Amino acid sequence: MKKTFKFIVISVVLLLMAIGVWWFAADYQVYEDRPQKSLDEYVDLEQDFQKLFQLANDGETIELPAGHFKFSKALILDGKSNITIKGAGMDKTILSFRDQKEGAEGIRVANGSNITLEGFTIQDAIGDNIKAIYIDTLTFRRIKTEWTARPNTELGAYGLYPVICKNVLIEHCEASRGSDSGLYVGQSENIIIRNNRTYENVCGINVENSGNVAIYNNETFHNTSGITILDIPGLTRYTENIRVYDNKIYDNTLFNFAPPGNVAASTLSGTGIMIWAGKDISIYNNEILNNPFPTMIVSFLSSYKETKNKEFVPIAASEQARMKVGIKEEASLREDAINEKYETDKKYNPYSVGISLKNNTWSFGSLRKKIQSKDGALMALGLGGKNAHVWYDGVANPNGSTFCIENANDIKVAHLDILNDYSDAVIKVAAEKCEVVAKVQMK
Repeated sequence: MKKTFKFIVISVVLLLMAIGVWWFAADYQVYEDRPQKSLDEYVDLEQDFQKLFQLANDGETIELPAGHFKFSKALILDGKSNITIKGAGMDKTILSFRDQKEGAEGIRVANGSNITLEGFTIQDAIGDNIKAIYIDTLTFRRIKTEWTARPNTELGAYGLYPVICKNVLIEHCEASRGSDSGLYVGQSENIIIRNNRTYENVCGINVENSGNVAIYNNETFHNTSGITILDIPGLTRYTENIRVYDNKIYDNTLFNFAPPGNVAASTLSGTGIMIWAGKDISIYNNEILNNPFPTMIVSFLSSYKETKNKEFVPIAASEQARMKVGIKEEASLREDAINEKYETDKKYNPYSVGISLKNNTWSFGSLRKKIQSKDGALMALGLGGKNAHVWYDGVANPNGSTFCIENANDIKVAHLDILNDYSDAVIKVAAEKCEVVAKVQMK
């Protein structure tokens, strides 16, 4: 009898364990296993490529041949104008930095104008695959950026990383496995991000402290967050005039593999669109499907409350590499550094302001997806596991509208009351309606 009882107990325990693994892992691992190509199969023409970049004259095209090539240090184009870097095709010219010894980026483009990069794949830089800084008129076209290992905290941060640039176009590109973002634009103005695919990143598309931005006709899926727009203190400019429309944003339930202590590490798995202290943002005509948290709208204050007393954690290798070659105009990704800047940046507005939503198509996915992370479980179960179209931290802009929703009677909003430790969290039908939203005037 005792043996029978013991057998039943063990069986029940094993069954519960199996159910637990299935419950939390079945939707958690949405990435695909892809075998890494051996570096022995890559050709070493590094010196030839370095000369192409170093000796290029203004107005030239740098032709990259077809093939698989490996590099030990960054390729740098500095102080050039009217340059095109052109490969034989996205899947024909492959540049690998898996064995990188020097620098943080795979390709670094700086201090120039009218630069185009197109038609190649770049892989596995220590920090960022392609970084561009201080460029006026910059185009990324048919570029694939990826890290070939499984998602983990030691992968590089950004796939495409233009910062402090003007007149940026990113189109027909593909980005995967950035431990921060696949496609990123920061502290820049006049930006178009269109017709791209991002997947298996922490943030698929990320726009930070930028103005006059159009994000449309993109497909972003299997990330932690599909699209993230944020405004943080202490940088060279703030966010304004952003339009997000006609995108397919679905199945963004990948576990968060950002380095601990980085801003991206607070991104909630299951988020379709994340707005963090954003300003003047219109979100319309998007398909936001199978994301447990379709839209998140939060202030900087709720993040500051949650992170200001965190203990310091070690800096990941990818962030260390970026910091070694960083410049003063860039802020650290670290939460502690950003919190310090908030305390000294007197012009910074910590609230989300003027966010409008119109004519989006929504679905929510399963409860499993919603509670697979600790924060997701806290928010969802605290509200009885109910669905909401908009998840709002409850911190209203004191000087005007925080957000509004057209056809508000059909939209549910989860008011989380984060500053009061969720004490009055509740789901309501949206009450505030929007005026018709005009498309951003950009070509």
